[in-house]
Amino acid sequence: MPSGFIRCLPLLLGAVALHAHAQAVSPAWTSYREGTQAASPNAAPAPAQPATPITAPPPAYQPLHRQDRDLDGFFVGAQAGQGWVYEDVDQDAFAVSAGYRWQAGPYVLVGVELTSGVLNDAEDTWYRYAKVNYGGVGANARFNFGRSPWFAAARLGYFSADPDGEDDDGSFDGVYAGLGIGVDAGRHFSFSLMYTGFFYSSTYYYRSYNYSEYGTEVNRADLVTVGVEARF
Repeated sequence: MPSGFIRCLPLLLGAVALHAHAQAVSPAWTSYREGTQAASPNAAPAPAQPATPITAPPPAYQPLHRQDRDLDGFFVGAQAGQGWVYEDVDQDAFAVSAGYRWQAGPYVLVGVELTSGVLNDAEDTWYRYAKVNYGGVGANARFNFGRSPWFAAARLGYFSADPDGEDDDGSFDGVYAGLGIGVDAGRHFSFSLMYTGFFYSSTYYYRSYNYSEYGTEVNRADLVTVGVEARF
């Protein structure tokens, strides 16, 4: 081995030792070593931070449907169907009505009405049954099934009837009451099926050779109609 290399060997070893010491005490080296250890697969993962909860915005206000609250006003209607003043005798019936309703709650309306109608004459093999004209005044109500277009209807009032235009001896009066179901076709029109009963009293007198009887009895006439109504 050359003698010059031997003389320089102590100097080389000293330079290497100084370089290793400088890496050990250097802050940059320390940071590098710590970063390497943090990235080591054997190192424990840092604890996860709790996620910030996301709060959904409140739902937008939805106003009530117009038909839930704004059906009050004037109305006119027309009805057609069958009536029974005389037992087991069908008579064609037609009627018109008009009135006003007020909103009495989100799904309830109450009002007043005027009605006029006729039951056409009818006949069978032995007898002709007179036409009956009638008119009435009363109250009515309708009950909407929530936001559905379907509704129930009720009516109650006073009526007077005149069979075939006879004088007061043939006329009669009483009360009427009705129930029905219907469906709205938009804001201004509806269709309905209605039953109305007319209740009235009549007097009778019976006399035979040796027997007579006088009294009062309650009678009922029935009316079933389908109708259309317009509102304003």
